[in-house]
Amino acid sequence: MVNSALRVVEGSPFYREEVELWSEESPEVSHSLHGLISYPESFNAELPGYFIRKYTKRGQVVLDPFSGSGATALEAAMQGRVAFASDISPLAQLITAVKLSPADITEVTLRLQRINFRRPINLDLYRARFAPFYDVDTFREICNLRAFLSEQSDRVSSFISAVAISLLHGHSAGYFSVYSFPQISLTSEEQEVVNLKRRQVADYRAIVPRILRKTASVLRDGWPSTVRALDKSHRTSVCDARNLDYVPTASVDLMVTAPIVPGAKDFTSELWLRYWFAHVSVPQIPDYSSTSDLAGWREFMNEMLLEAARVVRSGGRCVLDLHELRTRTGTILLEEEVVDLVEQHLARYWGVECVLINTPKFAKLKNCLKERDTFKVTNRLLVLRRK
Repeated sequence: MVNSALRVVEGSPFYREEVELWSEESPEVSHSLHGLISYPESFNAELPGYFIRKYTKRGQVVLDPFSGSGATALEAAMQGRVAFASDISPLAQLITAVKLSPADITEVTLRLQRINFRRPINLDLYRARFAPFYDVDTFREICNLRAFLSEQSDRVSSFISAVAISLLHGHSAGYFSVYSFPQISLTSEEQEVVNLKRRQVADYRAIVPRILRKTASVLRDGWPSTVRALDKSHRTSVCDARNLDYVPTASVDLMVTAPIVPGAKDFTSELWLRYWFAHVSVPQIPDYSSTSDLAGWREFMNEMLLEAARVVRSGGRCVLDLHELRTRTGTILLEEEVVDLVEQHLARYWGVECVLINTPKFAKLKNCLKERDTFKVTNRLLVLRRK
């Protein structure tokens, strides 16, 4: 970690500190499983890793109730902690669970050998939605893999499913699709525009060698026996962050998460290809539409932090990755909103310890169709301590 510049706010009961939790010049080496899938607005693994090292010991429990791509859970496992992770999205839960208990390449190879990839399929859906992305023979293989995996519910099939989902679309020959976005699923119409601009047509891409190549890549760092020993202790769930039924009372030593923010973009529609493969329909996924304005978000955070107070032990900490909210009338610092919320309604449970301000490089997602922001400019990290 680079030396921090301390900045104390006069009269404040807590302190603010500008830090650099990671840098391009001296990056920490993350486990290869972090590269399993490109996911919108993912944590940099070094962010939860820093707090896990700072606030917990081996064998203690780390919770992330907005698990997303599972970065916090995987970092906790790799550091010998027990990971509890949940998300309102079944896709996020699948990715997180796979990272906590991966298959090995031998298991993947043997499982793939059981599948008849040439089995005939109905092509009506292909013509209606998938032709801009895939060659017809590639799509046949994808459908047969999808049908086979839907009948399985074990660790190996879940891992293969996650790897296949990560390869459904992307910007290189290693993906199943023609050139597209890796993080999000374009619509069929958008993909047709990309195809026209790039003068590309879908070519045949055998999916088995691509799955095996990606498997070898994400498992290149191995899965240490010390980590595997905790496999049965980890827990994942699909649930609302305000109702963590799967987490026992006072069982968590650290909660580190990036909660939803007011007016946050709903990526559900932009993950439609991944949800299709995972047999998840959009109506099955609840939303946080009540958080679209600041008042609704504050109410949501009040309920979420009240539930967090139930599961976090006395002396444990809650780290929230927040950021600036820009409105027509100015900028709102969300950590100040949470501090005010805690002082008004939750002071019995939480004490405000500090705010750490981390400014990583800014990244954008680009291709020839459009440009989209994918990462927040600044992490404003509010640390609360359970009383």
